Amino acid sequence: MFEDKIREAEIIFEEIKKNAELRLEVLKLDTVHHVAKLSANLITNTFTLICVLLAFLFGTVTLGFFFSDLFSSFALGFGGLTLFYILVAIIVNMTKNSLIEPGLINFTIRKFLSTQHNGDNKEQGH
Repeated sequence: MFEDKIREAEIIFEEIKKNAELRLEVLKLDTVHHVAKLSANLITNTFTLICVLLAFLFGTVTLGFFFSDLFSSFALGFGGLTLFYILVAIIVNMTKNSLIEPGLINFTIRKFLSTQHNGDNKEQGH
């Protein structure tokens, strides 16, 4: 009887050990999945940002030449565009604490939670 109890304890111990190993393996795979997802998101967002910045840069140069053609002066065309951007920068700087930063914070939190929530639903099969 005592030997049966020892054997049962050994079996239970082996099952607990297997369970712990499987849980560790799942944790490793889950970590790899999240790191891969984060990396892919970072790469695509960086590429998109670079494309948007290049489009903005070339659009600005095009707009500068357009204004230069309208005013018949490169100085007035590009100077006027520069003053416009300085005005936009001043307005953004004045409203960043009250309007822009709270909106960006809320957007970021919503995006993060939405991504986490969608990832959890996909993993659970919902």
